[in-house]
Amino acid sequence: AVVLNSGVTKNVGDEVTEEEISLWYVWIPRYKYTIFNGNNGSAAAQLINVAFESGISRTGTVTCTDNADGSETCSTITNGTSTYTHPAFKFGNTELTGFWVGKFEVSGSTSTITVKPNVTSLRSQTVSSFFTAIQNVKTTYGINNADSHMMKNMEWGAVAYLKQSKYGLGTTDIAVNTNSSYYTGGGTSDAYKTNVAQSTTGNIYGIYDMSGGAWEFVMGNYNDTISNAGFSSMPAAKYYDKYTSRTGKTGDATKETLTTFGSNTGGWYSDYADFPFSSRPWFRRGGGYDSGTNAGVFYFGNSLGGDFNPDSARAVLSAQ
Repeated sequence: AVVLNSGVTKNVGDEVTEEEISLWYVWIPRYKYTIFNGNNGSAAAQLINVAFESGISRTGTVTCTDNADGSETCSTITNGTSTYTHPAFKFGNTELTGFWVGKFEVSGSTSTITVKPNVTSLRSQTVSSFFTAIQNVKTTYGINNADSHMMKNMEWGAVAYLKQSKYGLGTTDIAVNTNSSYYTGGGTSDAYKTNVAQSTTGNIYGIYDMSGGAWEFVMGNYNDTISNAGFSSMPAAKYYDKYTSRTGKTGDATKETLTTFGSNTGGWYSDYADFPFSSRPWFRRGGGYDSGTNAGVFYFGNSLGGDFNPDSARAVLSAQ
């Protein structure tokens, strides 16, 4: 899906050029997956078995609930057999048939966010600055029938698991965007069309910049600790994933995707793995252009949430 530049209108059948598009999104359809490492163990990188669900039925055999303190309680899990409707497909109290994810890191400015290829990503903003700017996409572009928000940690996990399935790159590691100028899609001009190994699907139809480019803040936080993020108070609970210990949650592409539990390079494909904690309470994902083999969709680290130059963010559209 695309959103056109302000003032541009098209009729059905009209050609749309890339220059006329401000926002590029990719649809992530509702799915369940077979749990492969559901009990805080270590597991080698492997293909994730994904099955799409129709409508808003939760057909997975496992139920996990977030407790009031942010911890997670799941029903009995049998690795290789139990299935789990990915939790990113519930937004607040609304069950989703899917959601739209920005195809690239955000660009433009805080007053006018764009999501497009081959431009420098927006950086040097606090978490709250990104959060507000992405929410304002609704008013900037006149989007009335959806919620625009900054990507949550669990939504990142949903994209990462789909990448790791037969519908994405599968067990092929995603290539790193090594562009030191932070160009989305890995370069200028039409570089994204060549850099398909940097896409979650291995072709031009996937999601880019999830390995390298800029690091990405996501809305995942340790124990409602604001630190340097700039919020006067934490946003509504549906807009972030809360953690109360240095362990992940089922589906977020942290605790399940560790080759070596407890190692900073223990993520799948040697991706960096370090949970937030009280002094550095915000999740950042993907790694940067210079992170080498530590970058990837399974990379997770921590941050103060301040306006650090290498950090960007990603936009999501979902039902309200």
